[in-house]
Amino acid sequence: MIFSNRVGDRDKRFSGFNRLVRARFIALFIPLTLLNIAALMLANSLYINVEQAKQQALVQAAIEVGTNLAQHDLTTVMSHLEFLTASENVESYLDNGIDDSKAHIEREFLNLANTSQLYDQIRLISPSGIELVRIDYFDEQAVAVVPELLQDKSNRYYFQEAAAITTDKMYISALDLNVENGVIEQPLKPMIRFAKPLKDENGELRGVIVLNYFANLLLDKFRNQMMFAPGEGALLNKDGYWLSSRDPSQEWGFMLDHKLSFGTDSPELWQTISLAEKGSVENSDGLVTFATVHPIKDIDKKVANRDHFIDEWRIIIVNTYWGLGPALVLSKIEFLYPALIIYPIGLILLWFWARASVGRKCAERELKKLNKTLTLRVAERTKELAVIKDVTILSMATLAETRDNETGQHLRRTQTYVKLLAEELQDHPDFHDFLSDKNIDLLYKSAPLHDIGKVGIPDDILLKPAKLTDFEFEIMKRHTTYGSNAISSSIHTLTSELAENDGPTFLQFAQDIAHYHHEKWDGRGYPNGLSGDDIPIAARIMAIADVFDALSCKRVYKGAFSRDKTESIMLEGRGTHFDPRMIDAFCRVNDSFWEVKALFEDEPPEVTNGCIEHFPVEYSQLINFGQGI
Repeated sequence: MIFSNRVGDRDKRFSGFNRLVRARFIALFIPLTLLNIAALMLANSLYINVEQAKQQALVQAAIEVGTNLAQHDLTTVMSHLEFLTASENVESYLDNGIDDSKAHIEREFLNLANTSQLYDQIRLISPSGIELVRIDYFDEQAVAVVPELLQDKSNRYYFQEAAAITTDKMYISALDLNVENGVIEQPLKPMIRFAKPLKDENGELRGVIVLNYFANLLLDKFRNQMMFAPGEGALLNKDGYWLSSRDPSQEWGFMLDHKLSFGTDSPELWQTISLAEKGSVENSDGLVTFATVHPIKDIDKKVANRDHFIDEWRIIIVNTYWGLGPALVLSKIEFLYPALIIYPIGLILLWFWARASVGRKCAERELKKLNKTLTLRVAERTKELAVIKDVTILSMATLAETRDNETGQHLRRTQTYVKLLAEELQDHPDFHDFLSDKNIDLLYKSAPLHDIGKVGIPDDILLKPAKLTDFEFEIMKRHTTYGSNAISSSIHTLTSELAENDGPTFLQFAQDIAHYHHEKWDGRGYPNGLSGDDIPIAARIMAIADVFDALSCKRVYKGAFSRDKTESIMLEGRGTHFDPRMIDAFCRVNDSFWEVKALFEDEPPEVTNGCIEHFPVEYSQLINFGQGI
């Protein structure tokens, strides 16, 4: 019967354990599943953002390279034109008209055409418009045109524009199609004409050099570069006509009959593009990225014609793949394999973790209870130790004061005076850094040890109710070093025995007070004769508290002084005995000092107005005697 009961209890515990495990598993399964879904969505979003950034980077790179290609090729053409206009052969021929010079020019033109392969024609035209020298480029070979085929170009716009130039600039035509005898040449031959006049010293026209640049070279490079861009790239002139398009039938609308242009096809988009230097616009076709191309750098300095036909081209890339969606993500399904594998494994691990966590739950609950109990005990013990330390310090100080016919009330008064004065000085810029709240508390606790060294002074001197002799006074002064040495020994012991240094820090204030609280501001104190700011701040504060208590309370060698007499004597010590800044602070809180004195009164005082009970002596003598002050 007993055995069956035990088995029943075990089954109940096992059943309860399983219920807890299932509950814990379900509680974690739901957030894990949601987290996994969120992770997949985040991965999808990040992937789309990365792809978009990658595509936009490719677009920007294509635009930048396309711009650089245009600038590079046209800069090369301009440098060739400058070279030919400065040619000595051309100058010699124009001066003398010798056939040998003409032959030299032809060779020079042929050499440039064959090596550069940039020009359909290179010509030297006379001031009247007649071609003097012409090089044509056919089937990858430059040939000189015989004189019988040289033509009159006087009515051609590029010659007229170049001949009219009066500066050192050149003429550059629009990028258009080559026209022969009034008909557009077939197959289409895109062309840019560069022309520069040759002038004599008087500014008279001597001739014009014309370079017909194969613009298809530039356009082919542009098209090749656009193949790397994710989208459809196009090059437009300043009027919005296609110079290059993926659909060649759209090109050259300003010369061909179809009159197609980007401006008429997408007027609103062209309005936006034509008014901006660069940018991106989203529309139904995708993300349209555009940039303005200035093929000629510093065009106003180099080109004479005001209508800069080839300035402000527009490169436009329509990224039709910008609208990334689920289809693109599903095409990258291989990136989802890790998540698809990790999720079921995570569920299995989650089940085992749920079982283990339920088993730990009770133990953790007990451990928390134990930790809470231990924490409370440690806190109580720490508080006890702190109280014991404070009481021990106060007891030691009280023992020393007992030998001096003083009471514990003197210790409470002086330590309270120290705290009041320190708090008043806390906002003073000279003491703000030192008098932190923590340091004021340490000063308060260490103040009772200021006369701990009196335990080493003989009773016949310490308790003498009459004036001390010089010899006795020298012995009395030793109580400062006796106390300092004793506290120093304690500091050394604590530093060597304890890892924490709060104890030594506390006792350091006590050592400074015990050793230096009889030093004077003017340097006439003891034991070291320090003066001014060389005296530790803690000792300067203690000096005011100690002297005030000695004056306002009864001593073995004197009665208690009245308030007026006490404050008068304290002020008399400003700048001689006491730090002037601290005496000023004392004056601001002296009412509080008297309230503290009344609160911790030893017995009804025998107040005197300046006469000392046992023998007449001035305050300055009293201070020098060192009896109780």
